[in-house]
Amino acid sequence: MVSLVNIPVGKIVTVKGFAGGRGMVMRLMQLGIHPGDRIRVLSVAPFGGAIFIENLTSGGKVAIGRGIARRIIVDYV
Repeated sequence: MVSLVNIPVGKIVTVKGFAGGRGMVMRLMQLGIHPGDRIRVLSVAPFGGAIFIENLTSGGKVAIGRGIARRIIVDYV
């Protein structure tokens, strides 16, 4: 298992869990990111910018900062 921040563009992964506090977990769930969801990395902004992802389970798309992406634990499909 690895952090979402280490996943290259175009790869599909499954969310395994979160390495953060309750507030961060609640925020991710509000954004539609849940354990068990399949996620595809669509793009990564340069110079430490946001990561744009698509939730293949729900169909949603969202941009998240690298700090939060580091706390999303994923595994390759």
